[in-house]
Amino acid sequence: MKSFEEICCDVVKQPKFTKNATIGFMLGLIPIINFFAFGYLVGMGKKSATNEGLGLPDWPWTKGNLKNVLIENFSLGAIAFFEFILIPCLLCFAIFGLAGLETFGICIGLFISAPAFAYATVSDTLKIPWNAFAMLTDFTKVYKWVIAHYKKLLIPSALFLCFQVVISFAIPHALMGAPIFLGLLFMVSYVKQIT
Repeated sequence: MKSFEEICCDVVKQPKFTKNATIGFMLGLIPIINFFAFGYLVGMGKKSATNEGLGLPDWPWTKGNLKNVLIENFSLGAIAFFEFILIPCLLCFAIFGLAGLETFGICIGLFISAPAFAYATVSDTLKIPWNAFAMLTDFTKVYKWVIAHYKKLLIPSALFLCFQVVISFAIPHALMGAPIFLGLLFMVSYVKQIT
């Protein structure tokens, strides 16, 4: 099994990495529009779930049937962001906020949400139309997997969190979708290898 560092090197060596990462980073800078970037990650996870290759998919607007592809990409990105990034961060913020540790709560939320998001994409948990009643089942399935593999996920999650903290000093918090996109790009590739 490859280390997280080796997976990151493999991702960076992909022929489309610079173009795809730049597009995702730029989309991630714009609130609401950043759901397209998260939708790209869901598509990347789905693609990796159907084949063994690590390849980065093309962005949706390069395919036919543009309207449906863009709607699906945006919808899946929004669902994934809310279900596996925002909700865990808000829960941890609320729990630790009672003790005056709001920042710590958000950090813990990001630490556990990154592998959860990645596993949800590669396990094909995210689908349209979204079934709100299946959310609890999805949460249970995803977080059981994260807990079962916590030893393999500690270092990648810690690096993801450190990357977010370092970037947050350079980019205002309102624009955090961009570094989250970049961190998850590597996390999805790593989690694919574990599954």
